[in-house]
Amino acid sequence: MEHTRAFLAYDTLCRIAAEIPEDGEQLLEQCEEEAHGLERTLSMFDPDSELSRLCRDIRPGEAVPVSETLYTFLEQNLEICRLSGGAFDPTVGPVVKLWDFLSQTPQIPSAERIRAVLDRVGYQHVRLDRNTRTVTFDLSGIGLDPGAAGKGFALGLTVDRLRQGGVRQAVLDYGGNLFVIGAHQDAQGGTRPWKVAIRDPDNTGSVFGSVQLQDAGIATSSWYEHSFQKNGTVYHHLLDPRTGYPMPLTLKSVSILSSRPVYTDLLSTAFFILGEEEGGVLVDRLRRDSGEMIEYVAVREDGTVAASPGAAFAPA
Repeated sequence: MEHTRAFLAYDTLCRIAAEIPEDGEQLLEQCEEEAHGLERTLSMFDPDSELSRLCRDIRPGEAVPVSETLYTFLEQNLEICRLSGGAFDPTVGPVVKLWDFLSQTPQIPSAERIRAVLDRVGYQHVRLDRNTRTVTFDLSGIGLDPGAAGKGFALGLTVDRLRQGGVRQAVLDYGGNLFVIGAHQDAQGGTRPWKVAIRDPDNTGSVFGSVQLQDAGIATSSWYEHSFQKNGTVYHHLLDPRTGYPMPLTLKSVSILSSRPVYTDLLSTAFFILGEEEGGVLVDRLRRDSGEMIEYVAVREDGTVAASPGAAFAPA
């Protein structure tokens, strides 16, 4: 029997529609409870979250025990940091706060202020020890921003819980990060992959194409989500952690498809910062090393589309 549930978490609307086994009525409630629990762990806006306390109470060189959830989240983030050469980096938090794209009147920070906060940015300042499940920082003032990976990580936990509960068909939407379990079933009982449209970055009310998903998800990074203009120049929220400035626009949007939910979120940001050539190399390497399905669809600045063969992208 299909059950649906919608709730607010991670500052967005989360929706789950799933075919639940007869004895699994509480499963979606448990998914919601888990989502709120994760939010209390990872929120950078809640001063009492585990992540906020970790950053606030930094004592350089001191190994701090953390929960398994927070450790795994940081471990997955740092994996992409290393593979992307720092193009993706959750320690960009101080720079994100400096630009403050959520402000009603965002301003361009001075070069001096950007240089000052960049001294506290760099994944190499964070060390993890799996044996003791601890985090060690080598300097104070580091701020970890979970925004580029939080929803993908959350989706992964929910997908795991649903599968463990016997769910074989479901559609999950966490603020635009999608994942489907199983295939779409039509009225005649036949099955096929789910068809998912991708939003046009030049006209967000329309789509420019679609992909097909089965036991996989998709997430998109694009400059249009949070941006402002000054003197004819667009400043967007996808900041390069290595410079402290928005990445010059060579791409308009990047969509990552993957059988592992957290990769859709992490890699869409990393690919956007790296650009088409280096981003494609990163995807190819991680696909090979992880054994997961990972594909991409990227819209170039001139409006043309670059898609990996396995994405099976279909123009609108």
